[in-house]
Amino acid sequence: MTPVIGITAYDDEAAWRSWKARAALLPYAYVNAVRQSGGRPVLLPPGGDSNEASLTVAGLDGLVVSGGPDVDPARYGQVRHPRTQPSMPIRDVWDLALTGAALRQGVPLLAICRGMQVLNVCRGGTLQQHVPDLVGHERHAGGPGFFGQHQVRVSPDSMLAGILPEPGFFCVPTRHHQAVDLLGDGLRAVAWEEDGTVEAVEPGPTELGGLPGFVLGVQWHPEQGEDMRLFGALASAAAERAAARARVLAPMI
Repeated sequence: MTPVIGITAYDDEAAWRSWKARAALLPYAYVNAVRQSGGRPVLLPPGGDSNEASLTVAGLDGLVVSGGPDVDPARYGQVRHPRTQPSMPIRDVWDLALTGAALRQGVPLLAICRGMQVLNVCRGGTLQQHVPDLVGHERHAGGPGFFGQHQVRVSPDSMLAGILPEPGFFCVPTRHHQAVDLLGDGLRAVAWEEDGTVEAVEPGPTELGGLPGFVLGVQWHPEQGEDMRLFGALASAAAERAAARARVLAPMI
């Protein structure tokens, strides 16, 4: 059974052929990554409220919260840093509502870059608004129109290490200038850049208030590389959910 995996989309101005207009759009790398990993991708344009988000997530087997602009710092109780990007309230509302619905409903969740920051804020955490102020370099950020690369290491006692078991540091595609600061409820840091920046989060032990099910946030951009293991893990968890849903529905047919 092919699991249905939703991917959050951008709300931005775009140009194609002779047109230039507001558009719901998404870098195609996300779509390819979900398809190549065995999922059926569905784009989730911003604009809905929490009720629509709950209904939408109920029809999914998995969710990818994609990258994008900075989360409004007012949502985690901070004053805007001069380098923080203009807020996109319509997307903040939608992404936070989808993330919260996925956590409540136990829908497998892969949160990427901004998505990891949304996950952390959704759980009451905060963000570092401009990482170069803390680490003194720009290697997290890439450049205009392209992704950079840096090294990360994964905690060996994590779920993430079961997907990416490489010892020591390994290279990942990156493009961000913000990062997790105070961890949200039920989350723990499980990967770091060489400078100590948190690069992945997942649920802590459930007996200590951790979240159940497949929940993973990564600060890097796996869709921009050749390694699809994170998407494969999401698709496997989503397939299990799809099979369980089918078993429940089968007696009704």
